[in-house]
Amino acid sequence: MQQIELVSKFMKNIVWGLMTEGILAIIVGALIFIYPELLGMLVGTLVVIAGIMSLLLALKIDKYSKVKIDL
Repeated sequence: MQQIELVSKFMKNIVWGLMTEGILAIIVGALIFIYPELLGMLVGTLVVIAGIMSLLLALKIDKYSKVKIDL
């Protein structure tokens, strides 16, 4: 039963991270159409945020993937 709970937390963190990155990408894309002169700054900001979120997701995956089974 414990393994199912760990997989559930793992999947929730991945879904949360991907949805957040997707929403940010849509917002930045819309802002680029409205303000094309800010292209570099908006894309740079999105890349930094995506990098930070990827690192946080990697840490959470590492935390939840440690399952020890005693036989």
